[in-house]
This record gives sequence, C-alpha cells and structure tokens, in this order.
Amino acid sequence: MSDDVQPASLPDQVLQDKRSMYLYMIAVIGMVAIGLIAVIGAIVLALFERTIPGEVWTIVGTAVGAIATMLAGQARG
Repeated sequence: MSDDVQPASLPDQVLQDKRSMYLYMIAVIGMVAIGLIAVIGAIVLALFERTIPGEVWTIVGTAVGAIATMLAGQARG
C-alpha cells in the first residue's frame, strides 16, 4: 500500500500481510456476486411474469449487509 492511501475500514491483520488482502477481496467480490445474481434472477423472473420469492430479497439483504459490515469495519477509538 502506498503512504497516501490508508484504508481505515480494513482490520490490522489484513493490512499486515499482502496475501490476506487477496482473501479479503475474494470475500467482498463473492458477496457482490451473490447480490448481483439474486437481483438479476429477480429481474428474469419478473420478465417471465413469475412470482419473485421473498427469499430472493432475504439473500440480497444478507449479501448487502455482509458487504457493508466488511467494508465499514470497526470503529477505532
């Protein structure tokens, strides 16, 4: 990481090892993919005039909540 950019939301353990940064990014990208796939699936179901199950929105909400939690991190005091 450069001296200019200091991401405050990443845990210190992730910042200490470059390899752990890749694992963190894989988890974030996975959560984004889950959210996008669920939304695209809901759009496809709507195009075929099918009922969109409530579980789709539960999955989207869970994925977005996980992304927010991972990116927001802990408050540092």
